[in-house]
Amino acid sequence: MSRTVSVPSGRIEKWVDNFWVRHGEGSVTASGDAVTISGTDGASARMRLLWPGVELGSDPLADLVAAAHAPRRLGLLAVRADGHAIGLWDGTAVTESKRRGHYVQSRTAAGGWSQQRFARRRENQAKAAYEKAAGDVAALIEPVTGTLDALVSAGNPGAIKAVLADSRCRRTAALAAALPLPHLELRDTSRDALTDLAVRVLSVAITIDGQD
Repeated sequence: MSRTVSVPSGRIEKWVDNFWVRHGEGSVTASGDAVTISGTDGASARMRLLWPGVELGSDPLADLVAAAHAPRRLGLLAVRADGHAIGLWDGTAVTESKRRGHYVQSRTAAGGWSQQRFARRRENQAKAAYEKAAGDVAALIEPVTGTLDALVSAGNPGAIKAVLADSRCRRTAALAAALPLPHLELRDTSRDALTDLAVRVLSVAITIDGQD
C-alpha cells in the first residue's frame, strides 16, 4: 500500500534521516526528476519536487535536496469568486500583498428571461472582480517580474485566465507561461493562504511504499 505526503523543503533532510532510522539505510536511485530511497526492510520512498527542471547527477539525493533549498522569488496570484489575494515571496516569506473581497451572486435555478438577466448580472460582477484583481497584479507584480523566478497561481482557473488576459498583466502572463507550475487548490484568499501556496509549490512530494 502506498501513500503520498508533501514535505516542506526545510524538513526534507530530517524526513530522510527518520525514514532510514525506521527502515534501515538502503539504496538511492534516480529516474528522471525523481529520487527513490529504499530501506533494508523493503520500504521505499519516491521523492520529487513540484518545481520543474530539477537536474540530478551522480549524487541524486544531494542534488534534489540542494534544489529543494534553492531560494525562489515568486509572484503569488490567488483568485476565487469571493475574493483575490496578490503577493510577493522573497524566498522565505510573503513580503508584500494585496487582498480584496468580491461580490458575485451565486447561481440560481430560475429559468427564462429572468434567468438570462441574472446570468448577465453575475457575469458583469465577475468581470468587475477580475478587473480589480488584474489592477492589483499590475500594481504589485508587473513592476518586478524581471526579479521573479515564477508565478504561482491558485483558485478558479477561469478567473486566473481572465486576470492574466488583462492587457495590464502582460509581463505577469509571460512569467506564468515561461515556467508552468502545478495548479494548486486554494482554501481562502488570506495572507496565510499565500504563504501556504509558496510553501506547497516548493515542497517535496514523497510517495511511500511499505509501512511507515
